[in-house]
Amino acid sequence: MRGATGLVILVIVSVQLMAQTPQKPATPQPQKPATQGPLKFENFTATTTNMAVGNAETIRINVFNWTAAPEREKLLAVLKEKGEDQLLETLKAAPSAGYIWTSESLGYSLRYAYKTTLPNGGERIIVATDRPLGAWSRTAWRAAASKAAKETKESQLTLIELRLNKQGRGEGKMSLAARIVAEPETNTLALDNYASAPVLLKGAMRLKEGETH
Repeated sequence: MRGATGLVILVIVSVQLMAQTPQKPATPQPQKPATQGPLKFENFTATTTNMAVGNAETIRINVFNWTAAPEREKLLAVLKEKGEDQLLETLKAAPSAGYIWTSESLGYSLRYAYKTTLPNGGERIIVATDRPLGAWSRTAWRAAASKAAKETKESQLTLIELRLNKQGRGEGKMSLAARIVAEPETNTLALDNYASAPVLLKGAMRLKEGETH
């Protein structure tokens, strides 16, 4: 009996000690971060024309982020107040909005991307990269001799403007033969006097989802 009584006392004491001992809180398990889905690109293509260097090149433009209005306003102010050189430095610090691909092995990161609907139901697409196209080949592209090309100084950035119809087809021009200006009425960077600038991109088109051309 004494042995049984001692065992009962031992059990009671153990239970009391466990009740008095603070329990260590369970360690929270880290939550698995949500995985980011694949980037969704809007894709365009065109072929260069009227070029002294870089002629008959197929370019592909992949845009995954259109530059927001506040950032566009900032860039317009920089261009108007401090000029193109400072605009270039500001664009270099901007996040990538997509890519331009040529026949070179490396692409060019887009630092600016804008789109709007035209009155005819088409699209106006404006993109800019902080390098001259052709730079990876060490021979920057040049427009063929023209009054517009002669009046445009060589720039370390490239702006491309496409004008597409309702069917997603059209043409394009580049800052190789037109000045880059601030266009306050549409709140975007643009080419000066687009109508008079020479066509440097023919067969411009928006690619359908899944098309790579």
